[in-house]
Order: sequence, then C-alpha cells, then structure tokens
Amino acid sequence: MTDQPQETTESPKRQHRLHPLKKIEIIVRGEKEKFVQDLLEECGATGYTVHRDIAGRGAHGFHEGRLLFNDRAGLVMFFAVGDDEMIDCVMDGLTPLFEKSSGVMFVSNTQVVRLEKFLEEDEK
Repeated sequence: MTDQPQETTESPKRQHRLHPLKKIEIIVRGEKEKFVQDLLEECGATGYTVHRDIAGRGAHGFHEGRLLFNDRAGLVMFFAVGDDEMIDCVMDGLTPLFEKSSGVMFVSNTQVVRLEKFLEEDEK
C-alpha cells in the first residue's frame, strides 16, 4: 500500500473584505420611473434594482400596488449603491421633483463585497 495524498473536496476559505459605500432607496409614482432611471445613470450608478407594485402609507394616504393594467399609477422603489459623489448627485436631482410630487428617498451607510461591481469602468 502506497501513501497517496488524500484528495479533499473542501475549497479554501476566502477572506471577504467589506467596503463602505452609501445606499439610496427611492420611492416614486410609476409615472416618474423613467426620470429616476435616467437620473441614476446620469449620476454614475453602475446598476440599480427596481421593485414595482409597492404598497404603503405616507403623507398622501395609503397607496395600493399597481392598478389593473396601469403600471404608472403604482409606486416604484429603486435601490442603488454608490460613493458620496453619486449619492449627492441623485439627491440634488430628486429634490426639485419632491418639491412638487410625492416621493421619498432614504440614504444609509452600507458595506459591500466585490467592490469592483460598484465602480465605474475608469475606476477599476
């Protein structure tokens, strides 16, 4: 019997590093969805997530999800992550909208793994 090295199926543990960024969450009426998409891209967001048919209660009363065959009447929520400069750009662009239309935004500190997914091409 020869001493052969044992094969292992375990993969080496990776050390994941967390990177601090900001997260912005934006809720607007469906009719403003394109405006927010364009603003996020203009401000340098490398990606975002959209949730449609949001329901909830706020200063303008209760909002149900999408009405039958009417995507523009429901609420839409966006999530995006970026640096301070990107978040400031989005906040500056949304402030005039919120002065005349319903909507809300939340900004919080967050941490991400795989920082390269959140950087613009020239920053990688």
